[in-house]
Amino acid sequence: MNSAMEIPIARRLKNAQRYREVLGVLARYGFASFVAKSGFAPLRKANADWLYSRDGTTDLSSAPMEVRLRKAMEELGPTFIKIGQILSTRRDLIPDSLADEFAKLQADCPKIPFDRVRAALDEQLKGRTDELFQWIDPEPMAAASMAQVHSAIWKDGSEVVIKLLRPDAADQIEADMEALAFVARLTEDRLAQSGFSPTEIVEEFREELRRETNLTIEARSTDRMRRSFADDPGISFPHVYWEATTPGVLTIERVKGRLLARTPYQSIPLEIRQKIIGNGARAVFRQTLELGFFHADPHPGNIFVHDDGRVTFIDCGMVGKIGLDARTRIAELVFGVATGDARLVMRAAMKMGNVEPDSIDERALLDDVQEVVDQFVGKPIAEIDIAAVLDKFYQILRDYKVRCPADMVMLIKAMGTIEGVARDLDPDYEIIEAAKPFIFKLVNDRYAPKALTKRVLNTLFSYAELIDTLPKQVNGILRKLRLGEAKVNFHIEGIERFRMSVEHTATTVAYALLISALLVASSVLIHATHGQQDSVIGTLGLGGFLLAGFLSLGLIWDIWRTRRVVQRAVKDEEREQKRAR
Repeated sequence: MNSAMEIPIARRLKNAQRYREVLGVLARYGFASFVAKSGFAPLRKANADWLYSRDGTTDLSSAPMEVRLRKAMEELGPTFIKIGQILSTRRDLIPDSLADEFAKLQADCPKIPFDRVRAALDEQLKGRTDELFQWIDPEPMAAASMAQVHSAIWKDGSEVVIKLLRPDAADQIEADMEALAFVARLTEDRLAQSGFSPTEIVEEFREELRRETNLTIEARSTDRMRRSFADDPGISFPHVYWEATTPGVLTIERVKGRLLARTPYQSIPLEIRQKIIGNGARAVFRQTLELGFFHADPHPGNIFVHDDGRVTFIDCGMVGKIGLDARTRIAELVFGVATGDARLVMRAAMKMGNVEPDSIDERALLDDVQEVVDQFVGKPIAEIDIAAVLDKFYQILRDYKVRCPADMVMLIKAMGTIEGVARDLDPDYEIIEAAKPFIFKLVNDRYAPKALTKRVLNTLFSYAELIDTLPKQVNGILRKLRLGEAKVNFHIEGIERFRMSVEHTATTVAYALLISALLVASSVLIHATHGQQDSVIGTLGLGGFLLAGFLSLGLIWDIWRTRRVVQRAVKDEEREQKRAR
C-alpha cells in the first residue's frame, strides 16, 4: 500500500461529511451496490438508508452508466469536474465511452464577488495591485471550476487578462482528494484484478491537480511556447506579465481576435480557413514531432483566429512532453504504414509502449499490425490520418495489456483534436501536408548515411571498450575459479542450454582475446616501421589490422545470431510448457 495514501485519523474525521457526501452522490446515481460492497463498514449497518435517498435528484436509473457517472461528478463539484476533464484525455485509464462522456463535463460555477477577488489579488501581489493595474473589470469574463478570469488595463495602458485561482480551490481539492483516496483504499482489493491500482491513480491525479493550482507552471509553459514560435508569424502565444504572476495569479496579454469556438465557420472565407488550418496544424505537429513539448488540449475554445489566418493558442495549463526517441518511433510508425512495412510498424509500436519482446506474442502482434497496415496499402502518405493511425496501434497495445506512457496518449488526443478542427473548417484539406516535413526529417535523421555511420561508430566504440576491459574480467573470473569463489546458479531443466551457452561464451572470449592480440601485435609492427610504408613489417601490421577487423565483424554476427537462436528456443520451450499445463 502506498504510504502517501495513508490518511491520518484526525483529518479523516474532519472530512467525514465530505466522505459521506461523495458516497451518497455515487449511491443516488445508481452505484449504491458498488459502494455498499466496497468494504465501508458503516454501510453494512441498517441505518444506511441515506445512501438511497434522492433528495429530488432526477431518476437516472435507465440512463447509461457513463451518463450517470458524469452527472454524479458534476454534482460533486469543481474537483471532480476537473478530474473528469483530465480523464477525458486519458484513454489509457478509462474506456473510450467514458472518455467521450467526460469530455462533456461542464462546470456551473458561481462567480466570486469582486471584493474577494480584490482581496485575493492584494494578498498574492503583496499590495501592489493599484501599482500594476490602472483598472480591473469587476465583472468576470469567465468563472471556471478552478479559476476566474477578469479583463484589466496594465500600468502602461496595455490590455491584459487576469486569471485568479479561486481562493478556496487548494483546500477544497485537498479535502476532495483525501475523500477519493479513502474510497480508493476501500476498493483497492476489488479492482486489483483490473490491471490498475485505484490508490496509484488517485495519487497521480493529486499531483496533476496540484500543478493545475500553481499558475506559475502554466505561465512558464506559455512563455516557452511563445519563445519557440517567435520566428513563425502565423502562430503565437500570449505574452506573460511576470510582475503580476504568482502561484495564484496569472497575468497575460489580452488576445485580439475571435475565439474559434464562438465563430461560425462559414462566416470565414475558405482561403482564410485554409490558412487557419495550416497554421494550427503546423503548430501542433511542430510541438509534438520537433519540440517535444506540446499543448495537450488545442480545441476551438483555446484557439483565437485572426482575419489574416493567424492563430493564437491560450490556456497552456495542460501540456505534454515527449522525447526524441518516442517522436522517432511515431515517424517510423507512420512511414511504415505508408510503405506497407508491417515489421517496422510493429517494432515502432512495441518501442512506443516499452514492450519487451519476451513479454508478448510477437507473431500474434505482427498479424494484428499487418491487418491494420493492409488498410492503408497503396495510399499515399498525404491520405493517412496520423491521429487515427496512432490510435489504432494504441488500441492494439491496450488489447495486449500494454500501458502506453500518459504523454503518448495526450499526444494522440492533441493530434486528433486539431485534425477534428481541420475537418470542421474544410473537409477537403489534407492536414498531413503539415506533418510531412517533420516526419521525413525524423526518419531522415535516423536512417540517413550520416546518422547510420554515427550509430555504427558508437557500436564499434562500445565493442572496443568491451575488448579493452575483457582481459580484466577474464582474469577476475579465473582468479575466482582458482580460489573456489566462483558460483554458478542454474535450473537443472535448462542444463543443456546452459552448457551450450558456456561453450559459446568460452569461444567468444577466445576470439576476443585473439582479436585483441592481433590488434596489439599489428600496432607494434606498424610502430616498428618508423614511417617506412613499403616495408614487409608494415604490410604484416596492416594485414593484421584487416584480419582483426574481419574477425570482429564475424564475432559480432555470431553473437547476434546466437542470441536470436536462444530467444527462439526459450519461446518454444515456454509454448511447450503452456501446452503441457
